Amino acid sequence: MVAPPIATGIGYYVVGLASLLLTRGGLGIATIWPPSGILFAVLLIVPRRRAGWHIAAVALASLGANLGSGTALFVSIGFTVANITGSALAAWLVRAHGRSGVSFTELTGMIRFCMAALMGTMVSATIAVVVSPATSANFWVSWFSPDLVGALVVTPLILIGYDAFKNRLVPWRKAAPRIVTVLGLVALVSALSFGQSNYPLLFLPMLAVIIAAFSLGSLGAAGGVLIVAVIGSAAVSLGISPLSLIHADALKQSLFLQFYLLTLLGAALPIAALLATRARIARRLSDKMRLLQLAESAAHFGHWRFDIATQTVSWSPEVFRIYGVDPDIMPSLDGVIRGFHAEDRAAVTAIIERSIEHRAAFQFNARLVQPGGEICHVYSRGEIDHNADDSSFGLFGIIQDITVQVAHEAAIEHARIRAEEAARAATVMAETDQLTGIANRRRTHLVLEQAISLSRRLGGPLSVAIFDVDHFKRVNDTWGHQAGDEVLKRIATDAEGELRNGDMVGRFGGEEFVIVLPDATAQVALLVAERVRIAIEAGGSNPCVTISIGVAELTNGEAGDALLRRADQALYVAKAEGRNTLRLAA
Repeated sequence: MVAPPIATGIGYYVVGLASLLLTRGGLGIATIWPPSGILFAVLLIVPRRRAGWHIAAVALASLGANLGSGTALFVSIGFTVANITGSALAAWLVRAHGRSGVSFTELTGMIRFCMAALMGTMVSATIAVVVSPATSANFWVSWFSPDLVGALVVTPLILIGYDAFKNRLVPWRKAAPRIVTVLGLVALVSALSFGQSNYPLLFLPMLAVIIAAFSLGSLGAAGGVLIVAVIGSAAVSLGISPLSLIHADALKQSLFLQFYLLTLLGAALPIAALLATRARIARRLSDKMRLLQLAESAAHFGHWRFDIATQTVSWSPEVFRIYGVDPDIMPSLDGVIRGFHAEDRAAVTAIIERSIEHRAAFQFNARLVQPGGEICHVYSRGEIDHNADDSSFGLFGIIQDITVQVAHEAAIEHARIRAEEAARAATVMAETDQLTGIANRRRTHLVLEQAISLSRRLGGPLSVAIFDVDHFKRVNDTWGHQAGDEVLKRIATDAEGELRNGDMVGRFGGEEFVIVLPDATAQVALLVAERVRIAIEAGGSNPCVTISIGVAELTNGEAGDALLRRADQALYVAKAEGRNTLRLAA
């Protein structure tokens, strides 16, 4: 793409010629040299790989302008090298910190830019002095000062305008009338101030530029200073400016105008930078507040602050929603406390008073009663908030609507209780004989194993008794199975009634039952078993039944199954020896 470099070269040439036309005096002193600012800005904007084309275009433009003004070829080449070297060095110094190093809204960026421009301009003036036939300190100054003013005035305007256009920082259609009006005001004031030589009105353009900085920011500051520079240079060249009141030669008057422009720029740009920083902080604060309110609304919590010195309360919008009150009316501390449920007010008040007294953090759960009578569960947490301006302090904290959470927790707790009850019921069903309601075979085995483990640990005795109904088949055949079931239920009830505390009877299956007798010797087991036998024999009629019982005492190292086998063998002995009796295992 050759169009951008060509545009750069043409712009450099045209602006250079215009600046030469404003050169006054036989010394060829220019107030401002904008071409240096143009090249400086271009080298900061274009990619490095394209910078060579723009430098070449500027070299041709500079060489043509110098030759066209009657400068010798060697000197023209030297001046061209000086112009390009100064701008290129300044751009390199800025780019050494990255493109982000160019900033007119931050103090550090402004200082970095000014130092780079100063170094580049000094090198450019030094090269020009070396190749110039009129080598002198005045020549160095007459080159350095316009070059520096051009770099410091023109470059910021180009960069600010480019960034605003590229990043769409300025809505040009809407802002154009305001920009034209403000900069037009600067031009009018500058023309009135520099267009006469009777009164020293140079303070008026400064006032206009500051207004432009306040109104348009960096764009207004840089643009305003450039307008003042152009009008001031034209007026000086025509000899009608207030500078004629200064009794000094052309060089000193030019230096005065340059110093005036730099002072104007030094006053306007920092103001614009401060305003931009303030606006940026305000935007960030606004964004943070918006996001905070969004987060508070999504999480149903708000923040509050209680100023102890003034006894005033401030709430975020979400706190008003939680309380269910009008956000336009800030409640008093008493109103805040009265919002809590009557049963919770005393506790909340005590917590807050204790926090203030000990200057300690606090947290609590409580209930709020909204104006409509709805109960709202809240969680509040606060801490001491010291005032940075004096020694006073307040309380700052958050309040969160946890009504849904409380409801969920209650539902979970209710579900847990129901699950535990269901689990217990399932356990009972799994371990209970459905006919008799006593322990089944599984439960009986488990209780026996636990009793054996306890006996081994404590060294106490343990016995078991196994019994079944004598001639139970005859009962079923004669009276029917329903009657047989009733007999089994009656036996279970009668047996349980004769046991000691801690004993257990379980149905092993059919008409067979097992009694577990912890801490019972064989003699004690025989006594309990005999009571059970007698109770069952006397327990009812139609049909009347008897039982046979086998008793066994746990021996050292014996397992549960072996103990049951010995008791079962004793049971068979009892049956073989006539039934309705009991026998002790060997």
